[in-house]
Amino acid sequence: MELGKPSLRPARGVRLLPLAAVTAVMVAAAAGCGDSAEREYAVPSSLCGIHIKAATLTPLLPPGKHVAVKPDNPVPDAITTCEVAVDKKVVLSVERERREPGAAARDIAVDQLSAHDPKSAAARTIAYTDSAAVSITRCTAQDVVKEDISTVIRVFEPGRKDESALKNLITEYTEALKKSSPCEVKSG
Repeated sequence: MELGKPSLRPARGVRLLPLAAVTAVMVAAAAGCGDSAEREYAVPSSLCGIHIKAATLTPLLPPGKHVAVKPDNPVPDAITTCEVAVDKKVVLSVERERREPGAAARDIAVDQLSAHDPKSAAARTIAYTDSAAVSITRCTAQDVVKEDISTVIRVFEPGRKDESALKNLITEYTEALKKSSPCEVKSG
């Protein structure tokens, strides 16, 4: 070995671990340093009567022992709300409301939720931040009441703020809502 140049060979009797083993140990150690609590409950697959994939909701929910989805109907046929509570703390809420036609998702996010510069998606019928999302479902067919349905999803502490996860949830929720035929048929 030349002087001044380090040797890449291990000393006698020293055994090197494969890179994969070292990486696995480091990942396990890092995981133990942060949030050590675990989710002991089953993630809901329905919010306000609309089916969603549990995997879509999971990133927004904190660890805990118990989860409850509490439905509420403050104004029948006009407003539908429900809350998701983990260990008796509300971490997420959903509100659907019938509105006059022409509502804009971004306007609702800014005016009603005080969202600062929300991002838009789905031809601007969705607006979202890391803690709130809004969508608009247009009811425009000839045989339905002409109105819009807004959906607002909010995340509260200790729920997890996640812009991408909220965009995914509002998108999936809105698509499932549309499939449920939420626009009323006119009665003659």
